[in-house]
Amino acid sequence: MATVSIIDQILKEKLSAEHVEIIDESYLHRGHKAAGGAGHYAVKVVSTLFENVNLIDRNRMVYAALDEQINGKPKLIHALQIKTYTPSQWPG
Repeated sequence: MATVSIIDQILKEKLSAEHVEIIDESYLHRGHKAAGGAGHYAVKVVSTLFENVNLIDRNRMVYAALDEQINGKPKLIHALQIKTYTPSQWPG
């Protein structure tokens, strides 16, 4: 399964995300030795679980959900840009 599909599935399951957008930006970082083959991704996540949760804790929730992909072996995610929204905040 492709990493984008894995990220999408995890965020929908673990964060009850109503909407997930993922952009694979790995091509912008070709040759980045520290990445070790893991990807760079930008994600937008819309979830009711973010209601009354500050931005830092929302990001922590996303990092916690994707911990295995960030820190596991094999490491799938090297860098992650996160934008989080509640359904009422989502401009989409």
